[in-house]
Amino acid sequence: MTNPGTSTKILSLAILADLLAVFLPLAFLSPLLPEPVAASSVSRSPNSQLSSPATNSGSSAASVGTLGETCNNSEALEEKLTSFVNGWLQATNWFGKPETGIDMLIQNFGSQLINNLNSTPWPDINGRARLARVPVIMYHDILPKKQVFFDVTPEELEQHLRLIQANGVTPISLDQLVTHLRTGLPLPSKPILLTFDDGYGGHYDYAYPLLKKYGYPAIFSIYTSNVGKNTGRTHVTWQQLQQMVADPLVTIASHSVTHPLDLRPLSNNQLIIEVMVSKQILEAQLGIPIRYFTYPSGKYDQRVTNLIREAGYQAALTMNNLDERNAGQSKSLLAIDRIGQAKLEQALAQAWGGPKLSSWNHVYFTQINQESPKASSREVSCQPHPTY
Repeated sequence: MTNPGTSTKILSLAILADLLAVFLPLAFLSPLLPEPVAASSVSRSPNSQLSSPATNSGSSAASVGTLGETCNNSEALEEKLTSFVNGWLQATNWFGKPETGIDMLIQNFGSQLINNLNSTPWPDINGRARLARVPVIMYHDILPKKQVFFDVTPEELEQHLRLIQANGVTPISLDQLVTHLRTGLPLPSKPILLTFDDGYGGHYDYAYPLLKKYGYPAIFSIYTSNVGKNTGRTHVTWQQLQQMVADPLVTIASHSVTHPLDLRPLSNNQLIIEVMVSKQILEAQLGIPIRYFTYPSGKYDQRVTNLIREAGYQAALTMNNLDERNAGQSKSLLAIDRIGQAKLEQALAQAWGGPKLSSWNHVYFTQINQESPKASSREVSCQPHPTY
């Protein structure tokens, strides 16, 4: 049987190849930014200053005309560069290496990105990301007949997905959210993250087909001891999980081995089993890296987060029914807050992906002005886009 992780990587390679075919000519065969106006339309040599508009009015008029053409093309240029950045990050996210994508972007696009990216040391949350309002919505079982108040029927779940669609909200992956929280890179204008806890059979039978229908990504948190068991509620089997992880829409997180009500009072040996061994079991069974952890009942302390770090998780999800907050207001990447599905409508109404990055061209022409302080701002500056 083909390893499901391999199928995902093959698909990711195909998508990456398409991205490279489209964007490599832009990146390497032509300048990403326009030729500096100061160099092409104003008399300038390495050892001379810019000509003064008062003594070279003809050159100045030509400069304004050339600059006007450049500025007219700036929006299309910015669109292409932004598309490249978004596509590259999405592809590297699928490979599970978003930091590699960021490093390569910085290496290839230099000052443009350095002026816009201010990565925050892990696991802190970037200050720009704290301005955003990204709800992480938490679901549990999906089944035709509710057993407890927080169960959701398939009909209700589809109503939720329709409501997301009708409100112009974009479901994102946890990889995308973590990249945003680390770097401050903006998300879609109205983002949301969907999460499903405990690995119930209804996730495979009802949630996953609906997510595929709408093309929405989600994260499923699995505790391994109940995989394939019926404990009064059915749970997903390893075969079903293998099918799900072959789909780029699905991210799997560890939810411990036995789902203790509270990790904090466990002995060190017990905690190692719940945090580290659960990761090892999932990776062995599914053939994929497990980069995320979901705290059972949302409970953790410093000892627990230290082990999360040691195990190699990149982020962890928590919950607090008494204090539900958006992702950007979380303590850190090791304690990303969530909101119960009952508050979906309120969450949709305030979802916001954060302030946009400074315009690429605004950064570019600002740099020219700084390099050429005697140049007329009319000659070397496009009208800046708002930063926020």
